[in-house]
Amino acid sequence: MALIVQLIVFGLLRRIASRTETDWEDVVIQVSRRPLTLVIVLLGMVNSLDHLGLHEVLSDVVHRWTIAVVIAIVTYWSWKLVKEVVVHYGQELSRRSETRVDDVLLPIVDQFAPLVFSLVGGTIILQYLGVKLDALLVAIGGAAFILAFALQDILSNVFSGLSLLVDTPFKYGDLVMLEDGKVCQVVRIGVRVTQLYDIYAHALIYMPNSKLANERLVNLMQPTPELVSTVTVELQGDADVEQARALLTDVLDGHPDLVGDIARKLERVDQFEILEAEKRTQGLVRLRAEQSVNQAVTASAQALRDLARAVRRRERGGLSRAERAELLSSYEALAASLGRIERIDKRLDGHRGGLEEFIQACVAELPQESLAARTWDWVDVWTQDPDLAGSEDAERLRAQWAGRVLALLRRVDGLHRRLARADSLEQRLDDALDDLAAWIPDDFKQPAPGWKHSGVSFRGVSNGVQEYALFFYVDDIELEHFFRQSRVEGQVRREVMRRLPGAGLRAGVPRRDVRLVGGGQPAQT
Repeated sequence: MALIVQLIVFGLLRRIASRTETDWEDVVIQVSRRPLTLVIVLLGMVNSLDHLGLHEVLSDVVHRWTIAVVIAIVTYWSWKLVKEVVVHYGQELSRRSETRVDDVLLPIVDQFAPLVFSLVGGTIILQYLGVKLDALLVAIGGAAFILAFALQDILSNVFSGLSLLVDTPFKYGDLVMLEDGKVCQVVRIGVRVTQLYDIYAHALIYMPNSKLANERLVNLMQPTPELVSTVTVELQGDADVEQARALLTDVLDGHPDLVGDIARKLERVDQFEILEAEKRTQGLVRLRAEQSVNQAVTASAQALRDLARAVRRRERGGLSRAERAELLSSYEALAASLGRIERIDKRLDGHRGGLEEFIQACVAELPQESLAARTWDWVDVWTQDPDLAGSEDAERLRAQWAGRVLALLRRVDGLHRRLARADSLEQRLDDALDDLAAWIPDDFKQPAPGWKHSGVSFRGVSNGVQEYALFFYVDDIELEHFFRQSRVEGQVRREVMRRLPGAGLRAGVPRRDVRLVGGGQPAQT
């Protein structure tokens, strides 16, 4: 039977699996071949014991231990199926999904499933071997009490790790600031310790979970990866305040890596002369591409809200077949402007390459003016930034935005199918349209609100020096190995110092009054 299963059954299954678009069937077959063969052989051995004429006691012992081995193999087989199929493909799906639930559940399954399978399998084996578990459980309970007291710190770390995974204040890759001011990236949440990467010390910190759970953490990546910066500039006390503010504002509006009013930035990037010509040219192209995306986002959200109002008016009396056809026709035009791939999920299941390749193929089929196509073109341009090209940052950006574009395509196609089968008021189609209208500018691509635009604040005069605060948002603090913010701040300071002489302004030098020892008159320095 084992030979038949190996040569015929698995042979046929492999041929069938090779014709399918997905490869999880191949993994299941590969994982199951040897365990299933061993189980068949062992069960055949058990069945043959009655024909060997062995002593009854010996036959019973051999029978019990053989079945125990079978249970152990089935336990191992079950865990391998979970690990190679559920966990592995769950991780692939988590990269494509929008929610963070799978990012939390998969590490829990990966870390604790072996323990659960071992306990369940071990318990069944012991019972089958005739071990009385009542006394054993009492002994285990006493030992557990002693171990819990002796290992309370370790257990505290374990349960704190579970708490961090379930009620997580961050996800892998987030940048957090600890109470002592250290800025670290979350690398991995382990059973006992969490690995944090100190970006300034270029070293891994292994922090016990119980301590991390009690830390006051600042997640620098939420709600957005943009981080506010403040640069102080001091000018001579007799400088014209409005002239100085205008100059400093022009400097901030001219840096392509800062969040702001794109129309103003396009007029001023060429004036930011401390940047290389290639950086300025690429910055202009990127800003124009982002401006196009923002315009599409705003127009799409408004069109969806308008369609939602039309659906709401007509749903009051029930949608007739003609009205449903008219609404569907209106949405189809809107879906084309957003980017619609029919049955996107089915196509994704049959795709064997990476997600970026899949999105690239989908975008090639969409109108160039669609929101999905504009967004992917903007990402392509962004990854060509001289500070990012060829680095891991470019790959990260493409992976991140591939997931967002996929989410957009899924939502657009899903709403189309919902509209196509609309037949009652209970489906609340207007709410579905409003939800998509809110999701696009909030979670897909958020045009920079006015309060995120760069600004200059005059703080007053102190010690004969005018003090100005330049505040701005760097577009993504994760880039350039988390040193993008420092680079941009330095470039802003250098550009300010370059422009001051041409505007007739000079950097301020603080003035101090010094009184001479012995009652002399004060002197100014």
